[in-house]
This record gives sequence, structure tokens and C-alpha cells, in this order.
Amino acid sequence: MSEQIKSLSKALTVLEFLGDFPNGVSLQKISEGTGFNKSSIHRILSTFEASGYVAQMLSGKEYRLTMKLVHLGHAAINSDVTGAVKPHLEGLLLDVKETVNFLSFDADNIIFKDKFEPADASFRTRTYVGLHSPMYCSAAGKCYLAFSSEAVREAYWQRNASTMKPLTENTILDKGDFFKVLDQIKERGYALDDEENEAGISCVSVPIFDKNKSPVYAVSVSSLTPKMKALGYEELAKKIQTVTENIEQQLF
Repeated sequence: MSEQIKSLSKALTVLEFLGDFPNGVSLQKISEGTGFNKSSIHRILSTFEASGYVAQMLSGKEYRLTMKLVHLGHAAINSDVTGAVKPHLEGLLLDVKETVNFLSFDADNIIFKDKFEPADASFRTRTYVGLHSPMYCSAAGKCYLAFSSEAVREAYWQRNASTMKPLTENTILDKGDFFKVLDQIKERGYALDDEENEAGISCVSVPIFDKNKSPVYAVSVSSLTPKMKALGYEELAKKIQTVTENIEQQLF
């Protein structure tokens, strides 16, 4: 093993050791626990500290991990999840032969985590992996809000009502109408974007639930409205639900 690789291995060992001490641990204990000399550990800790992954406690004697590692953790989780669901989404693509999307959520947006399109598609949607899009005018976003608590719905509306705009003549901007639609979605198990985001484009979406029955992801199918109507919204929803149930079994 080269000297550079040995140094990296040492650094990772120190990082993992710190993970066992959420309240901090001293240089001496790190040395005793890893078997590395103090000077090597100090150089490693200084490098991690400069990069923001390790912080020194107020005492000046203990070190702990920082929240920056959480971002790496989330990235790893998302990579694992995307890889795990890909075969399911590819199967759906072969079945429906229309654009298939895999989405997650933040407080106010849907996030396109993956997208699959037919190779011979005559039409392609404008969305792309990594795109953040508002919830109020999307099928996936309405899925999330429909299966969230009343408090979450209300908080979302209060934060976003002033910036919502009519993207098409079908965009729902009245609070009463919007919440009524959310109740309907919860009852039937799937959501529609009935040309609410882009004229001529429709979408069907079904949520993916974790063990606590909270919506954490969604799968959607989207295309030109005439093609979606020909396929049948309810029939599409049933096909998507089969896929989301299989994904839930695998992930949770």
C-alpha cells in the first residue's frame, strides 16, 4: 500500500473513531483507540477541521464530527435509493412507454432524482435530473401535501401563497379549491397534474411511503395530454401503484 493510501486509510480510521464519541474525544484517547501517534492524528484532525468535517470543542481538548458529514450521508443515501429503484422504473418505462420520473421532496419543492424516457419518444418533457419545481402545480407535489398532516399543508400554503402564479389557466390558486383537491388525492391514492404546470402536458403521480406512512418519494408518468388520456389516468395510476408498492417493500 502506498504512503498516500496509508495516510488516507489512517484519516478514515480517525473519522470513524470520532463517530463513536458524539460529545467529543481527546487527542490522547484517539491515539490510544487507533494506535496512531499523536502527531499523525493532529495533522489529520487539522486537515478535517480546515475542511469543516471536524470541530474542536470549547475546552480545546476534545474533537467531534460536524453536521457537514450529514450532507455526505444524505448524498450516499440518495445514491443508494436511486440505484435500488432504477430497475422498477425501467420496468414501468417499458410498460407505459412514456416519461417516468422519480422524485423526492424538500419543504416547498419536488426534486427530480431520476428520469427515464423512451428511446424513440417523439416528445420529451423539459424536466431534468436535479430540477427543483414548486409543489402546488405538480402531481408529485400534491401527492406529498395530500398525504401530509393538516399542519404541514397549512404551513406550506402560508409560506408560498404570495408567490404562487397561474402558469396555465388550470393552475389552482384558491386555497379552498386546492385543499379540496388534496383531500380527493388522499382518498383515491394518486394525483394528477391536469395541465396545471404546462399547457398540453399532463402527469399522474403516486407517493412512496416510509415505515411511518409518511410520503418520502413519488413516481410519476408524464406526456402530452391526448396520449395520457388515451392510456387512461386511472389505469396509469394502477400501474404506478404496483411499482411504488414494490419499491416500498425493497426500501423499507
